[in-house]
Amino acid sequence: MTEDKIAVNGALLYRRLLSYVWPYKGIFLISILGMAVVALSEVAFAALLKPIMDGGFVERNQEIIALTPFLLMAVFIARAAGAIADEYCIAWVSRRVIFDLRELLFAKILRLPARYFDLNPTADLISRLIYDLEQVSTASTMAVRVMVKDILLGLGLVIWMFILSWHLTLIFLLITPLVAVVVRKASSRFRRSSEGIQDSMAGITHITKEALQGQKVVKAYGGYSEEESAFLDVNRANQRRSLRRAAVAAVSVPMLLLIAGAGVSGIIYLALTDTIGQFVSAGTFVSYMGAILLLMSPIKRLARINEYIQAGLAAAGSVFRLIDQPEESDSGVDTGKVLSGSVSFEEVVFEYPRGQGRALDGATFEVKPGQTIALVGESGSGKSTVASLLLGFYSPTTGNIFVDGASIETFSKKELRKQIALVPQEAILFDGSIEKNVFYGAGHDTDIDAESLFRATGIDAFADKNEGVGELGSRLSGGQRQRVSLARALSRKGAMLVLDEATSALDMLSEESMKHAISQFRGHRSVLLIAHRLSFITHADLIHVFASGKIIESGTHQSLLAQNGAYARMWLAQQAQASADETE
Repeated sequence: MTEDKIAVNGALLYRRLLSYVWPYKGIFLISILGMAVVALSEVAFAALLKPIMDGGFVERNQEIIALTPFLLMAVFIARAAGAIADEYCIAWVSRRVIFDLRELLFAKILRLPARYFDLNPTADLISRLIYDLEQVSTASTMAVRVMVKDILLGLGLVIWMFILSWHLTLIFLLITPLVAVVVRKASSRFRRSSEGIQDSMAGITHITKEALQGQKVVKAYGGYSEEESAFLDVNRANQRRSLRRAAVAAVSVPMLLLIAGAGVSGIIYLALTDTIGQFVSAGTFVSYMGAILLLMSPIKRLARINEYIQAGLAAAGSVFRLIDQPEESDSGVDTGKVLSGSVSFEEVVFEYPRGQGRALDGATFEVKPGQTIALVGESGSGKSTVASLLLGFYSPTTGNIFVDGASIETFSKKELRKQIALVPQEAILFDGSIEKNVFYGAGHDTDIDAESLFRATGIDAFADKNEGVGELGSRLSGGQRQRVSLARALSRKGAMLVLDEATSALDMLSEESMKHAISQFRGHRSVLLIAHRLSFITHADLIHVFASGKIIESGTHQSLLAQNGAYARMWLAQQAQASADETE
């Protein structure tokens, strides 16, 4: 991308970023007024140097000598008041902007389609939510503060310099084109290096998140060196890119000061030698030099703020690209129907992204109201894909899914998911109390007696022993997490229960108790059981055996055993394993 295009894109990006500041324009205006007071007070200080030098030190004017302390104190008091208004108000606006953007971004992340998470690591999203937004804060408000205050200060000082000596000031301004060239070149380099730093931060977050979540596997397999090596690579990349940006900053700011210093040196020589033919009094010279020296600080800050602006714009680009991602599509409407739990799959084909092949290949089956249907098969045969399609996480590649005789696309995803209670393969819990997890998302939309539900699912045996379940339920055993996950599904109203490996972490005795709990709390709901352990689904009205995305056998438990096919072989293998476990 050319530098001109980068500049245009940067301007559009910055305009969009500042639109989030606009709702707080009142507080922002107070901050700008404070900046103006600070800038004017510093110009006033430079201006006071002339009468102090000429009238006080040279002419010994008693009136000026008497007034000087009061005038200087007035300048300092005004500067202090302006600085307080400036710094607090801009900080307030900055945090509000970050608060709003973080809320917006988090809400967007929750509503991204499942396919997005299949293709993008969650660590990248976390990095944008935390690291990138802090960079945006600097560009959206703090950088504006420096620019406004220092531009006002710079303009005020230059105007005063013109008043003192327009000849010398015109000569000094000859350095402006050189300053513009340095700033322009540095801007593009700052942007590129900042984007690289953001990518490396996402890498650090990704490696760290994986290692911490898998810390038991790391310990069990002695994978310390692998994880440390992976972290070293991303950490080194971050260091390299950060140093690259630091190098640009280290060179650009001194270059600007060097150019300004050359201008100052020339001005001093011309004033001392009277080369321009204009007499300059001692007071004028001191005031002029004071203005130039005061001008050095805003030049330095403006040069340095460019680094933060470009870093913020790079981060803003990353954040806005995520905000602009399309949310989960939903063409359905809230029909207001009370569903019966009837579901029909007709020649459904589904392919996961990245060419992973067909997860379902022409699957056709039906679930009638109040019926219990089981799906069994080897891992990767397509069973869990049925649950994902039924809850609208994905849409079929081809084929149709009907709910109560109507296309699944007819119903809004919110309404559909309200009618289907899911127990996923992995019992996902949220840090907090067990009761919070059991009634998660239900609000007041449940009339289930918690005590009865806890007793039926066996949660009462450990519910009082844990104030919180920990991150992802880490304080509970696998079986306890599955009990809580199952109780969460049973607490919901709706037309269907979808249980995907709901009891895989439970022993046979506990599994039987879960069967009773499901029977007690299912009501008139249809039940879709997805399982590897066949003992859990023997009571099902109909069992479908999946292989390579296709249904290869269907029937009741007894009829499938009589067929002596794939199901029968799975049953015999599991029975033999159970017998072996009992004899150990």
